Amino acid sequence: MVKKTLDRSAVYSALLTPYDKHGELNVTMLRKLVRHEADSGVEGFYCCGSSGEGLLLSDDERKTIAEVVLEEARVPVIVHVGSLNTRSAIDLAKHAEKAGACAVSAIPPIYYHYSQEEINRYYLDILSAVDIGIIVYNIPQFTGISFTTANPLLKNERVVGIKHTSMNLYDLERIGKAYPEKILINGFDEIYASALAAGATATIGTTVNVCPKLFLAIRNAFAAGKNEKAHAAQCRLNDVVQAFVDTNVFPAAKYALSLQGFDIGPCRKPFAPLSAKQKKIVENAIRDIADVL
Repeated sequence: MVKKTLDRSAVYSALLTPYDKHGELNVTMLRKLVRHEADSGVEGFYCCGSSGEGLLLSDDERKTIAEVVLEEARVPVIVHVGSLNTRSAIDLAKHAEKAGACAVSAIPPIYYHYSQEEINRYYLDILSAVDIGIIVYNIPQFTGISFTTANPLLKNERVVGIKHTSMNLYDLERIGKAYPEKILINGFDEIYASALAAGATATIGTTVNVCPKLFLAIRNAFAAGKNEKAHAAQCRLNDVVQAFVDTNVFPAAKYALSLQGFDIGPCRKPFAPLSAKQKKIVENAIRDIADVL
């Protein structure tokens, strides 16, 4: 049974999406992956986001993923419903709520240069369609839009948190100070320890799929005041992150899981498969953290 309450300090997996050999959604492998990650210490799931190739999926596929994850998870589940159009986002949000999600999340609408008022209206329209809260997804390097304390949307009590996927820790700290009641979630794995120091409480990460124990080690050491231990775990995590960045983050993460026995297929096109050289880089990184897998 899925937990219906968000955990303010949880390590959430930005869940990867498995495909079969034909490139279709692999529900059997998805169930297996969710159970494995929960057993490995993952404390929550964030599905259909960037790591889950949400914008490369059909709305029906996204609904199926949400249903399966919510059936299998024993931890809180956040469903990403962000879309290029409000109507689709609302439909996905209604479905997520009915399926049992504890919250939804959404990137802002992209491509067209919307005004701040139009972007805020997009979020408010989603909120008006459901009773659960929303987590704003701040990822300015992909969307060109930054959420700061100046945005009145954050005053809305139904905005229960912000997923801050940005290197700007000043903005993260300012948001946390202005809105201490909201869940402040780090979105860049490589700065998790630094984000905790700046006020983040939770994290949602791609590499959580691969090595959740390193994230738990960082969080637990920081909470215990053992900063050197937290830093050491962060350095080990960053060796993995660097390998992924040096190849291609999402295809690399999927390949890393295949090395652990989870054949979840490659990313959908236009992502390219990893070359033999790139695979070797990932293999070396995973070998070096074998003791925490």
